[in-house]
Amino acid sequence: MTGGFLRILFCICIAIFANAQSSSNAYLLEWNSPTSSIFELSRLDLLTGFNTNGYNNQPFYDGQRLYLSSSWKKQKSNLTDLIALDLYNNTIRRITNTNESEYSPIRIGPSLFFIRMNPENKFQELWKLENQTVSKVIPETNVAYYFPITPQRLAVVLIESNQLNLYDIDLVTNEKKKISENAGRALSYGQNGVLYFVHKYNDETWYIKSYDILTAQIKIVCKTIPGAEDFYLSDSRYLWMAKDNRIYRTTIQNGLASSWKNIFHLENYPLNNIGRICVIGENQLVIINH
Repeated sequence: MTGGFLRILFCICIAIFANAQSSSNAYLLEWNSPTSSIFELSRLDLLTGFNTNGYNNQPFYDGQRLYLSSSWKKQKSNLTDLIALDLYNNTIRRITNTNESEYSPIRIGPSLFFIRMNPENKFQELWKLENQTVSKVIPETNVAYYFPITPQRLAVVLIESNQLNLYDIDLVTNEKKKISENAGRALSYGQNGVLYFVHKYNDETWYIKSYDILTAQIKIVCKTIPGAEDFYLSDSRYLWMAKDNRIYRTTIQNGLASSWKNIFHLENYPLNNIGRICVIGENQLVIINH
């Protein structure tokens, strides 16, 4: 990304509201692979230079746009809005501008799902935007994390009695099936019909597990990087995670025998607390650094 791109974004976004969240920024990382086992970093660009002291997190890429939840510390309000970056045409669009906070955007087909904070009961409610119409997806539930399986089916982590429980919800019949207790915040659905999630077995041991949508069978895929719970599934084959200034990858085929390979070590860059990752195509990924 060029400096001109960042200046354009700043001019368009100067009026967006702020949030009291800690500052975080999105970067685009690109690499070359002379062989299948060699990764050479060729590009690392700051995407959120228009808001470097603000909050920019929860990336989701739908093949055309990168969606983020963002807030601006220069403003007085504590609001998070949804924005969409077109990485190829160097433009930005603000999706929401309300008196509530919206975050965790995920687009599936024509629907943009997101979480909105209810200021009255402080519940995190799941909504969607479709054909310029906004509607609540599931009633009176406190949503921590979610991932749409289909437009009619949803994996959602609910906050219940100070515990995070993962459910499979049929949005047509409202049938709710519990998958796991003590779930982490990362969820992903693969082309193989399998949902992947983090199960915090105890304070020290966290697993990435799989849940077969058809059979309801749960299997351990691998352990997480110690202390990390954000993962990204790419090509229904690779799992990516990050910790401090390192980015790791493993395969889902080898089960507990899988070892995390350190793909990028970014010690020479001002990145030391990488969290969420979003892979784009064959040789790009978006990282969030706090």
